[in-house]
Amino acid sequence: MKRLAVILLLTLITGPVFAAKGGEKGASTQAYEHASEQSIFNRVSDWFVTIGKSEEEKAKILAERKAKRAQKQAEKELEKAERKGEEIAEEAQATEMRTRERVRQEIQKQQETQAQTKTRERLQEEQMVSPGAMGQGKGKN
Repeated sequence: MKRLAVILLLTLITGPVFAAKGGEKGASTQAYEHASEQSIFNRVSDWFVTIGKSEEEKAKILAERKAKRAQKQAEKELEKAERKGEEIAEEAQATEMRTRERVRQEIQKQQETQAQTKTRERLQEEQMVSPGAMGQGKGKN
């Protein structure tokens, strides 16, 4: 039971340490992005594939594998650029929507201000007219 409690405590303490903050990429993602074509994994797999082959076959196999890796990398870069473009488009659309909303609110405020001004003008006109009318009305009674 104590072991379970210790394991749970360690998991809770160390869990947030490995997470990237604020949606940033973690260390492994950043390392993967900057990994070169000549990583240890590629070199070892190339070595296994070319064991016992002639120099011509080795060169051909390595050239094919290098071309496949380059194609894969180009596809990843294209996907990354497309995602970035989509993010930029979404951001632009959101900015446009916020701008439209602000303009709509400003127009609404202007209309309210104009309505209030007209109402005040009418009230002032009525007050100017009504004292005379009220005086005439009182005189008749």
